[in-house]
Amino acid sequence: MREAIMKKNISIYSLLILSFAVILLFGYSCDFKKEKAYVVGIVNPSTGLTDVVKGFKEGMEARGYQERGNITYLYDGPLEGTDAVDAAISEMLTKEVDLIYSLTTPASRKLKKALAGTDIPGVFAPVFDPVNAGIVNSLAKPGGQMTGVKVRGSTAKALEWLITIVPDVKRIFAPFHITDKAACLTIEDLQAAAEKLNINLVTEDVTTGEELETALTRIPVDTDALWLTCSHLLLSNVDKIVQAAEERKIPVASSTHSMQKSGILVTYGEYDTGLGKQAARLADKLLKGASPKTVPVETAEFKLVVNLETATKLGIKVPETVLKQADHIIRW
Repeated sequence: MREAIMKKNISIYSLLILSFAVILLFGYSCDFKKEKAYVVGIVNPSTGLTDVVKGFKEGMEARGYQERGNITYLYDGPLEGTDAVDAAISEMLTKEVDLIYSLTTPASRKLKKALAGTDIPGVFAPVFDPVNAGIVNSLAKPGGQMTGVKVRGSTAKALEWLITIVPDVKRIFAPFHITDKAACLTIEDLQAAAEKLNINLVTEDVTTGEELETALTRIPVDTDALWLTCSHLLLSNVDKIVQAAEERKIPVASSTHSMQKSGILVTYGEYDTGLGKQAARLADKLLKGASPKTVPVETAEFKLVVNLETATKLGIKVPETVLKQADHIIRW
């Protein structure tokens, strides 16, 4: 009887020891199983899009990508214009990058060319019209190494919001970057919308910051408002545009993003941090193995932003009906 009990105890002890060994072995192996670390490049040629990058990083963090942990960003801040994009992308491609995120249409067109023939995916946001710009084959099936978020589609409604707030607007001045495809398409949309509302649109071509400054000194006397077009050049010089408008005591409106405290009276378009987070969701899909060829291009969520501080400075009374519909109101 004692011998049977001893054998039973030995069996139990053996099972416990074996189980303990398995647990130790499993834990040991887990300790040595390294988590996948990612390298993501960010190509941003515009100082006006820093909040979009911030939103992108926040969106990535919400999905488990911890900077200085399991993800490294190749990003030292905005580049010195579009001319610096090619060199920045080339440098990234030498560092075993897993994905590259580009901001603006010009940068995204350059990225498409650089990624051709590689297996590296790319995400873009914002791009005004990626099909028209030749970045993707179609919105439903991009067909190449890139997918992302388009922002075209809000201009007509943005103009309607301006007229609702300032009904007396009859003449709008819109400087735009003539070599920027997004800026040209914005003007096309704005012109079509202005004609329907019997508004006179005056445009002036610019290609550099200096030309923009000159254009802002030639604003027609009877101008009722300025328009900020979708362009990295204009977004990088938004302070100068707002200053010129304040000197004339006229509002600035836009169908692109609205930076906090920028002085723009009303915008209806993509919202910076939200746009970045939308791009992050697409980046997450690609890093997990989805093919950019088949991940559809998305349209940005458009938001109405009203700056009450600017309205007060200009003596403009914003209707309550507008404030009730605003997604964001900038106060003092």
